[in-house]
Amino acid sequence: MAGFRVFAAKRRPAAAAKSIGVLLAAIGVLLIFHVGLGKTSFSPGEVLGALLSEGNDPSARHIIWNLRLPRALVAIAAGSMLGAAGAILQAVMRNPLVEPGLVGASSGAVLLAVIWLAYAPANLAGAVPLPVIALAGGLGAVMLVYALNAGHRGNHASRLALNGVLLTAILQSAASLLLLKNQQGLSSLFLWLYGSLNGRGWSSWGAIWPWAAAGLVIALAYARRAELLQLSDESSTGLGLSAGRARFALLALAAVMTSASVSVVGSIGFIGLMGPHIAGQLVGRRPLLHFPVSALVAAFLLLAADWIGQSITLSITLPGMEHRVATLPAGAVTTLLGAPFFLYLLRKSLIFK
Repeated sequence: MAGFRVFAAKRRPAAAAKSIGVLLAAIGVLLIFHVGLGKTSFSPGEVLGALLSEGNDPSARHIIWNLRLPRALVAIAAGSMLGAAGAILQAVMRNPLVEPGLVGASSGAVLLAVIWLAYAPANLAGAVPLPVIALAGGLGAVMLVYALNAGHRGNHASRLALNGVLLTAILQSAASLLLLKNQQGLSSLFLWLYGSLNGRGWSSWGAIWPWAAAGLVIALAYARRAELLQLSDESSTGLGLSAGRARFALLALAAVMTSASVSVVGSIGFIGLMGPHIAGQLVGRRPLLHFPVSALVAAFLLLAADWIGQSITLSITLPGMEHRVATLPAGAVTTLLGAPFFLYLLRKSLIFK
């Protein structure tokens, strides 16, 4: 795509190290404020005291340690995976407007979860955790996108992006039809479908952190291959890279990280777009620097979105949820922020085409 350059805006490693340090500090500060926000508010000093086991209030320690801290950590892990996945997809497809939700991972996870909840036998539904089903759905959708692209000559990156957009639209339509047909399950799926961190505890953290840790390590290990893939297939092959195999591996990695995130926090939109774009402005598009900084920026954005969402309450009138007062889901906040951000990027890319 015009306006996207392979090694545009490279930055020195020292600048990248400074950006990483600032982002880590910002995430740490925001985590303290995030943990202190709720029906019972705590000052930063009280939060730090409870985290360091220096507080004298057992109830405050319980709220902070068992209810709020794991939620914040899950937001950081999920955001980092979405940010890294978005950066990987943008490198593989050579398109700065691609994000995980546009290649089938999120919609595939959601659709299979809806099918499972609506039609799975009671004994199987209780035996297999929903996150496992969502993970399988996301992986299956992305592999289908890749399979549709196999055997075609020409611009593989553009064809992958187009297939992903088309399949995402089909999967989202199918999920919507199933939800309309099975409205009795709508109340239990609503927050999960639109992305929410409500109720996420230490069990959610235990389910997500291994995927985040392994995914980020593997992403860094594949950064050199991702850099070569930003060249044409002929050029990368001439440099000794098996373009098809590397593209498949990176696409699968992005699918795993996206599906793992969706399986725990639901479908969070636009984080995988905003994080990599902001990271590109900070450190350039070289994958070895771009991948980790994208993960940190997206982690900060999702943590901030959840903090903003908790500050906003709304009354829900869906079937089975009448008159329920809840905070705004994090996914709704990221959509409200991400939609105009996407339009800005699209307008900018068209202007400089």
